Amino acid sequence: MLARVNVERAKQGKPAISLRRLAEECGVSLSVLAALHKGRSRRVDYATFDRLLNYFSNYFSVTMNDLLVWEPAQAVKREPYLEGAHV
Repeated sequence: MLARVNVERAKQGKPAISLRRLAEECGVSLSVLAALHKGRSRRVDYATFDRLLNYFSNYFSVTMNDLLVWEPAQAVKREPYLEGAHV
């Protein structure tokens, strides 16, 4: 989302918004934004989603689908199921 905002800002001749500035302007801590940006966050509070949606809605229409991208966890290799096998 931030990249999309920065593209719009560049078209308008405005400087890019950093994660630090985003944190200050939307009220989400820099550490939370950095974890989200790097894909290292294990959970996100509803308040964080609310603040980000409110912030980005100043630039364009956004929904939760714009903020979330599902990436399946790495598949766990499982042994094939053998009916009647003794373990």
